[in-house]
Amino acid sequence: MNREPAGRAKTRELKGWAAVSDFDGTITLRDVGDHLLLHYGFSDRKTIEASHSLKMRVEDFMKSAFAGARLTEEMIAGFVRKKVRARPGFRELILFCKSRGIPLEIVSGGVDLYADPFFKKHGVKVKSFFGKARVVKGGLRITYPFLKRMDLSAFKASRVAGMKRAGYKVIFFGDGPNDLKAAALADKVYAAGRLLKLCRERGVAASPLTDFGKAVTFIRKITTLPAPRA
Repeated sequence: MNREPAGRAKTRELKGWAAVSDFDGTITLRDVGDHLLLHYGFSDRKTIEASHSLKMRVEDFMKSAFAGARLTEEMIAGFVRKKVRARPGFRELILFCKSRGIPLEIVSGGVDLYADPFFKKHGVKVKSFFGKARVVKGGLRITYPFLKRMDLSAFKASRVAGMKRAGYKVIFFGDGPNDLKAAALADKVYAAGRLLKLCRERGVAASPLTDFGKAVTFIRKITTLPAPRA
């Protein structure tokens, strides 16, 4: 059995918690990309449902679906302001993590053109990874520079794994099939929608994600418990 040197194990323990979260359908109550496509008639429910499959790469669907979506930056920003709702406790989680020095990242197959106005609307800034969308003739051109040779599912898992290697215990928040690999690596999982169902089917321990305030309560409680006696 491999054992870490005592000093390294102590360092890992002292670093505490970090968090990685999906965006669409996790931080927001509905998947913003899906909502935009349906609202403006650029896709249909059958196609959207098929996109939420373990076999479908989210980044491929987004590139294809939005290629013909004739949307402007103003249309998208206005849609976010009027239609997109945050999951309860989202801002509380962001501010709590910032005040406690808890690393928090958002990793998403969504795009900056709707993420940026969302964060501006709620008055927060978060380290995040989103697709880059540019308005072109006939639609949007989307790229994912951060993925390099990975797919999104593997990249999310790599962010969790990286934080764990750095000595943190990691909380993961997600809602879709592409979140499963990351959830399986995390120390604590809050899951909604399809991810919660998959976690239950695959034996991945997960708490239902309804309100981010519950995660704040969990972190506050776990970090204030008395240390066990040697």
